[in-house]
Amino acid sequence: MTSKVMSGVLCVGAVCSSVWAGLAFADAAGDAVGKRVAADLRARYLDTRMYCTQLSAPGFTCNGITFRATIPSTAYKFWEPSPTSMASGGWSYSYLRSDSKFRRLVRDEDNGNIIYPPLLTPPDKIPARVLCAFPEDAGSFTRPEQQGCGPSTKQTADSRICHEQGILTAEQWLAKHRQDGLSNVNQCGFNVRDSANEKATQSFEAFIQAMTLDSDTFVQQNELRLATWDGTQPKKQPVQALFYLSGGLKDAQFDQKDYLNSTGDCLPIIQMTLPQTRAEDASFVYVPSDQQCSITPAIEYIQSAVWIERFDPGSGQNEWSLSVIPTQYGKNATPEQTNFVMAELQKKFGDDARWKNNDGGGMRRQLVCHYVIARDKTPWNLEPRRKDTTEQVAEANGCNPPF
Repeated sequence: MTSKVMSGVLCVGAVCSSVWAGLAFADAAGDAVGKRVAADLRARYLDTRMYCTQLSAPGFTCNGITFRATIPSTAYKFWEPSPTSMASGGWSYSYLRSDSKFRRLVRDEDNGNIIYPPLLTPPDKIPARVLCAFPEDAGSFTRPEQQGCGPSTKQTADSRICHEQGILTAEQWLAKHRQDGLSNVNQCGFNVRDSANEKATQSFEAFIQAMTLDSDTFVQQNELRLATWDGTQPKKQPVQALFYLSGGLKDAQFDQKDYLNSTGDCLPIIQMTLPQTRAEDASFVYVPSDQQCSITPAIEYIQSAVWIERFDPGSGQNEWSLSVIPTQYGKNATPEQTNFVMAELQKKFGDDARWKNNDGGGMRRQLVCHYVIARDKTPWNLEPRRKDTTEQVAEANGCNPPF
């Protein structure tokens, strides 16, 4: 495919877009990508699952909107943790979904960036690591220990991480928060690190429920502490999109140009609206005229998949099978990436009744089995009605464990 510029118009094949000051403005293909991102954000906002592919994967690993408000500057890049954050080892984001709403951002900022949920991070990027979750702004700059999850130097009461105080539920958190006069620096954060496994999911659920129980959480953003990343390699970091609230478009466009000039990739700018009452919902809209470049599509593990019906001698009847064609990234996935592939499959096909109403864990077992003994087979056929067995049984049956 060739490209050329004619009278300020860049043409790539049959698709053309305007060029101005070295930037190619959004074209039809890029707009299609941007609209899919907005649809993805809306779906994640409405997805209120407390865990994802398994009990040790809290909801934030596959749903909700994890984002950070930023202030554009020529002195630093929006994706770079500050020296103070690097010294701490953690920096602050917020988490928004339909059961954890708030109406404003820190300092009433009006733009920033949205990152991929860890399990939905593209294979060419490094997943974010979420450390702890505070139902309200925690003043984490006063918390030098545990990457910003530990006690505050401004505390007037115990502000250690919740489980160290024996606080495991939303009710316990709220009782302590009220006892401490609703102080932000006296609140405790819930431990949601990977190492906590199923307890991380319990902590995440308590974090969400605390926001429901405490009406004060609606008037200010919550706070997630994330491990800092290498700001010198932006292409590897899990930034999915830029966003703006009312009045923040120019700043978002500054960041879009900055990222494009640094990486060659174009992030979509999303118009986001926060709810102003608990009855309202946030909105996420892709506006083509907001863009200054053609949006770069994300790399995926799954090229395509389709539901087919075929006769199975084991059950003696026709069975629904998800016939999956992985990308090369999908075929080459490591054992540590299995949950990423599963999360992408669930995102794209998990709401289908053929999967949702029949899967008891067998889909994941079949996927794992394909990686062990049938990685190079195409397609991979996964039947939701098959039982979740041991890996040995799955392999002995050629990745087709009994129904």
